[in-house]
Formats: sequence, C-alpha cells, structure tokens
Amino acid sequence: MVARARRGLREELRLYLVAVTSLSVAFLCVGGALLATTNLSAAAERWGESGRLSVYLRDGARPEDVTQLRMVLEGLPEVASVQSLSSEDARGMFLEQSEVSSDLASLPAEVFPPSLEVAIAEGTPIQRVDAISERVGRFRAVSDVETYRSFFDRLGSLVTAGTNLAIVIGLLVLLCVFAVIGNTIRLAVARRRNEIEVMKLCGATDNFVRGPFVLEGTFQGAMSAVLAVLALGVLFTTVRGSIDASLAELMGTRAVFLPAWMLFAIIAAGAIAGAAGSALSLRRYLTV
Repeated sequence: MVARARRGLREELRLYLVAVTSLSVAFLCVGGALLATTNLSAAAERWGESGRLSVYLRDGARPEDVTQLRMVLEGLPEVASVQSLSSEDARGMFLEQSEVSSDLASLPAEVFPPSLEVAIAEGTPIQRVDAISERVGRFRAVSDVETYRSFFDRLGSLVTAGTNLAIVIGLLVLLCVFAVIGNTIRLAVARRRNEIEVMKLCGATDNFVRGPFVLEGTFQGAMSAVLAVLALGVLFTTVRGSIDASLAELMGTRAVFLPAWMLFAIIAAGAIAGAAGSALSLRRYLTV
C-alpha cells in the first residue's frame, strides 16, 4: 500500500504540489495567529507576575509623611521593594523611554509628580494588591495610586480575542483542507480509473483500493503543515530582532516561538484533516 501511494505521489506530483502550496499558505495564517496569541499570553503572564504600584504623592507632601508611608509599604510582606522617584527622576524616565517632540521635551519637572514605585512580590493575588492600593490611598501624602489593572484587563481581552480568532481561522483552514484534498483525490481517482477497474477485476478489496489514496491525502495535509511551520520559523527568525526591540520597550519581554507541542499539533491536524478529506472524497466518488 505504501509503495502504491509513493507511486501515486510521483504520478500526480504537479497536482499535489498545487494543493500542498495552497494549503501551506492557509496553515501559515493559522501559525501566524497562534504566534501572535502566544506572545501576547507570554507578555500578559510576565506582567502579571511582576505586579507593581505607582503611588503618586501630593504637591507639598511633608517628608515625614512620605517616610511614614514608605515604612508602611516596606513592612508589608507582599512588597518586594520600594523606589522613590522625584519629579526630575520621573521627567528623565519619561524622556528616556518615550520618543517625544521638542515641545514635550521642554516640559518642566513640576508637570511630573513625585512617586513611590512599589514592586509586588510574585504570586500575590490581585485581590491583595487591590487591598494594598486602597489602604495606601488613605494616606494624606498620596494623591493617587495606579495599579495598572485596566491595562491588564485590556491585555487579557486582547489575548482572548486573539485566541478566538486563531480558533476561527483554524476551523476555516480545516474546511479548506477537506475541500482541496478531497477535490485533488477525486481528480487522482479519475485519472487512475482504469487501474482501479483492473484491480477490482483481480479481486482487490475496497480497503486495498482506498488505502493508497488515504495515505496520499495524509501526506498532503502533513506536508502542507510542515512547510507552513518551516516558513513561519524562517519569518520569525528574520524579524525577531525588530520584534524583540519593540516588545522589550513596550512589555519588558522578548518574542517567543510556538512551543513544540503546538507545532506537533499543527502537523498532526494537517495529517488527520488530509486523511479525513481523502476518505470522505473516496466514500462519495470512488465506485468500488
């Protein structure tokens, strides 16, 4: 059966190359969506593990009140570290991390409020962070407390939307695999009609006739996925430098490629979809 499938692949090479090429583009779209979602999830996890608070101080806050606030924060077991930022420090950090015009660069330091940057220990529940924020906000030296909760919520919504988009694209690709490989196998069956009739006259069973076509469909699906994974790896390697620079600036993380289990799942899905598409096509169009 394997030998006949190999012979069929050689005889229908051009036909199968067209199918594999078109399906590779479809699998590449799935891989791209999964890659984007994976990096968004990694960024969300990284930010979730490195929680922080920005405690903005009131103008004219007394030094003894600020010292008392800092002592309270440092005494909390959930707080890993506390860093004081003056108005000048905040202005310098803003100019260093942002590309701004000359008008914004000329802003005085008074525009940037002094703050205490609080690093939260890993594993601290978000409810506890909210409780600390509420407690700190009651101090008279504090004007506002930023927990970055809204940013996490938006990032989580973006990850969910990306995951849903990847699922939809994956389902569409599976339909494409069924249609493309099914039609390809139908054409191959039509071209080998005489051979099939001779085999049936010689007593060949249905499974003996169908087997090579199912293997050919499996190979097409798997090869399409493999080519898409290789192309995605080349593209990722090519643009990784610029992606790393952007992510490091925005999220503090680096770009990651798809994990091995996900790559295997894509290839396995291609093989299974190819086998299913060819089997369904044979069931309907192959007279045995």
